[in-house]
Amino acid sequence: MINEWWIEDAGERYWMEITNRSDIGENLIAPKAADNGAEYWSYTLVNHVIPGDIVFHWDKNAGPGIVGYSVVKDEPFSSTIRWQSRGTYGRANAPTGKPKSEPGWEALLTGYVPLPAPVTQERLRQLEAKVRAVRDQLSAEIDGPIYFPYALSDKRPLRAAQGYLVKFPQALVEAIPELDKVRELAEGPHIPAASGSTATSRTASTGRLRDPIRKKAIETHAVKTVMNLWDDDGYEVEDVGLFNPWDITATKDGIEIHIEVKGSSVTRETVDLTDGEVRHAEGHSPTILVVVDQINVTSTNECSGGRVRIWEDWLPDRNQLIPTAYRYPLPE
Repeated sequence: MINEWWIEDAGERYWMEITNRSDIGENLIAPKAADNGAEYWSYTLVNHVIPGDIVFHWDKNAGPGIVGYSVVKDEPFSSTIRWQSRGTYGRANAPTGKPKSEPGWEALLTGYVPLPAPVTQERLRQLEAKVRAVRDQLSAEIDGPIYFPYALSDKRPLRAAQGYLVKFPQALVEAIPELDKVRELAEGPHIPAASGSTATSRTASTGRLRDPIRKKAIETHAVKTVMNLWDDDGYEVEDVGLFNPWDITATKDGIEIHIEVKGSSVTRETVDLTDGEVRHAEGHSPTILVVVDQINVTSTNECSGGRVRIWEDWLPDRNQLIPTAYRYPLPE
C-alpha cells in the first residue's frame, strides 16, 4: 500500500526517475512486482503519477545527476516490460543473462527538456544541508514513508535513493536554484489525459487536480496587493477584471489608469498575455503592467507576500511576443 501523502496538495506534482537508459523522456516503465513476487514501492509509484505531473530524470551515466525533465502525458496503464533482474537474486534466477517479459506499469511522457547543465550529485552535496532540512521537515509532518529521492546518512555523502521512481517534494524543487524554470512550468494546470484515455476515480478525486483553485487564489492576492498600493497613493480603485481585458481601474484627479496584474508563486521572467490584453494596452494610455511574483502559497491556498514590479506606460512590443497557442478553424 502506497502512502499517498501528496494527494491533497496541488503543488506536489514532481517525481524523479533514476536510470541509465538511453531513451530518457519516452516513458516511465517498471515491473509490477519485485523479483520475489512482492510489491515494491518504487515500481508501484509509476501507477500513481497523473497527467501533467513533472518527472525529473536522474541519469546515472551523466555526473550522475538530473539531466532534464518531462511531463506525464496520460494515465498509467498495465503493460509488459522486458526486464533483466540485477544483483545476486537476478544472476541466480536468470543464469543466461537474457531479459524476461513480465507484467509492468507504464506511463507515457512528453515534452522532454534537457537542463542547460545537469544538476549533478556533487552540486547536490553542496546543497546537502537544504536537502536534509526538506527531508527532516517532511518526516516530521508525515506519518509513513515519503519515498525521498536521496539517501542521506552521517557516514556517507548524499546519493540517489535505491530504486527506480521516487517522489520529488515541491519543497526540494524550491531548494535547488537550477530548477527555478521548472517551477514556472508547474505553475500551469495539469494537462488533460489524451483522447481515448480512461481517467480513474483516483485521478478525478485527487487534490492535485485543483490547480484552478490555486491559480485563482494567487491571482486574487496579486490584484488585492496592487489595489492596496494605488489606494494608499490616493487613487480610487476598482477590480474590473471579471468584465474587462484589464484588472484594475485607478482614478485620481480626473485621470483614469488601467492596470494589468500578473501573479505568480515563483520568480517570473515571462508572463502569459491574452490577445485582448495586448490589444487593450495598445489602445489605452496610460496602461500599467504590475507583476507580483514570489507569492507564498500554503497547501490550503492561502497567499501572502510577494515581490512587486511595475512597468508604467506599458505598451507590449509585438516583436517580443512569443506565440504559445493557435486558434485553428476546423475544416468542413
